[in-house]
Amino acid sequence: MRSKLPYPPEMSPGVRPEWRDVAQSMPHRILIVDDDEPTRVGLAMLLEDAGYETITASTVPAAIKLLTDAHPDLLLVDIRLDEYNGLHLVAVRPEPIPAIVLTGFADPAIEADARRLGAEFLLKPISPSVLTALVRRVLSEGRVASAIRRWPRKAVMKEVRVDVDDAAARMLDVSYGGVCVEMRRSAGAGPPGAFRMFLPHADMPVPVEVVWSRRRDATTWLCGGMIADAVAASWRMVVDTIT
Repeated sequence: MRSKLPYPPEMSPGVRPEWRDVAQSMPHRILIVDDDEPTRVGLAMLLEDAGYETITASTVPAAIKLLTDAHPDLLLVDIRLDEYNGLHLVAVRPEPIPAIVLTGFADPAIEADARRLGAEFLLKPISPSVLTALVRRVLSEGRVASAIRRWPRKAVMKEVRVDVDDAAARMLDVSYGGVCVEMRRSAGAGPPGAFRMFLPHADMPVPVEVVWSRRRDATTWLCGGMIADAVAASWRMVVDTIT
């Protein structure tokens, strides 16, 4: 993990002109998340040579801390991070910064999920000129807001058990656009790509498209997903009731 320049003090009308000059000349800060050290170091060297400041992480928990504490301007993340999925970081980033998802596996479904979350998608091996051009473009376009993060996440204030396609699940947190559930799966089974939630006292199922997933143990998964637009109005009423 690197840090080249300190943050200037908060800007205000009374701040000295030289501090404004420093702020304007500070390079963009890019967070690189990859569990392969040679790849992580190589990306950092490439982007530093292009004039950017880089900070790096090899795990999702470390990256979440850096997203909160270091306030990067861009997230560059590999899709496969041990037991995590890189889309998890894109979905839970505390600030709507631009993101670029990297993968060595061509998967139209993952690419579609990344783009729905407002992220760019690049297939490895990556051309240095293509990457630096894309970084320049997304940074010049400024901050973005992804579909799933248009609304703040809210903790569920009471125990809410739901049926997910005939399997028991527990709702952990929600927003007007998404949900996080803990579900049981048979040993060896992976997470679903999509599911329907059947809520207590609700007269219709809620379709959910899974954006990220993480295994807790052999039979338990955490899954975060987007609520289908067709039931958005009804879902808002559910969220207001349980939070």
